[in-house]
Amino acid sequence: MKKTLLITNFFPPAIGGIENYFYNFCRLMPPEDISVLTAIKWPSDDFDRQQPYRIRRVDFFSGRLPPRWRPLKKIIKEIIRTENIQQIIFGHFHPYCLLAGKFGLPFYIFGHGTDIRQIKGSRRQTWAFKRAYRQRNFQKFIANSRFIAAEAEQLVKDKSKIEVVYPGIDYAGLTNPIDDFNSKKKLLGLDENDVIMVSIGRIEPEKNYAAVIKLMPEMLSRLPQLKYIIVGDGSDLQYLKDLVEKYNLKYQVIFTGAIGQAAAAKSFYYQLGHIFITVSLQPEGFGISYLESAAAKTAVIASKFGGSAEAVIDNETGILVDPESPEQIREAVLKLATDRELWDKMASAGQTRAKEFDWSNQMEKLRKIIQ
Repeated sequence: MKKTLLITNFFPPAIGGIENYFYNFCRLMPPEDISVLTAIKWPSDDFDRQQPYRIRRVDFFSGRLPPRWRPLKKIIKEIIRTENIQQIIFGHFHPYCLLAGKFGLPFYIFGHGTDIRQIKGSRRQTWAFKRAYRQRNFQKFIANSRFIAAEAEQLVKDKSKIEVVYPGIDYAGLTNPIDDFNSKKKLLGLDENDVIMVSIGRIEPEKNYAAVIKLMPEMLSRLPQLKYIIVGDGSDLQYLKDLVEKYNLKYQVIFTGAIGQAAAAKSFYYQLGHIFITVSLQPEGFGISYLESAAAKTAVIASKFGGSAEAVIDNETGILVDPESPEQIREAVLKLATDRELWDKMASAGQTRAKEFDWSNQMEKLRKIIQ
């Protein structure tokens, strides 16, 4: 692959789907072929030192006048000159992608979800996306699902430069046995009789974790051994904790806090769960956590809208529900929690399918597009 500059506002050690995507993308690139320009957001010195490739962190929006990202032009130009950059990847869409037209290098834009959906509500962003797409040196828009590809096609009225490559997973890392698994489980106050639901991700209102918590009292009346583990951090955390206190669920709903990006950090929780549940109110671009949990042989409950309907095959690798229907959510949980044969069938099918999405396979597909 040509020497590539990845420009992204989302990169580890920050936690999130896009961050996880490009952590693995860069991990599997020859270090001499990739350089990263990303934003200053988190204390990152330790992480950066551990990576074999160059990472630069700057304030993407340091300009005094709009557009405030204009100073990026000088920074990118200098990186291109000093590192002999031959092509650019924008890790997600933002109007600063228009800067690529100033350098004459081939460039690509990746699309994940929120970055593309938000364009539809903004005339300025719609104009910027169309203009970037039509620039002479623009190569491909790489969508993480057919859902996002369709959203992009609707904006530009063209699909000749749109490709779909699903995100990858670290299958081996997610399926490796966990050291001291039972001891770690006991530390969470769990035992062998518990039926465990797990959610992993940003704790934001659109993830709809509150809907599951509100259903817990009713589900516990039918399944007293049910527990719910929520892994992550975010703006909705305190509200969820208040709900737990309101419904007296201190011992049934457990918050673990944030964890790292590596598969080993997440695999314990995926392997811990019988059911992985995230029924997002906003359509997911794809929903890589559904495949990660499936790799660990966990049956999945997801929203039937958006890219999650591509990550989960309804009634085969999991159950898709209307996220605004408490009845559908409740019945899906109880169905998988009480029917062992159904659970095993879906969990096994999901694990088999998840192996197809290993990062080694997905990177090969990307390499065929990004020369």
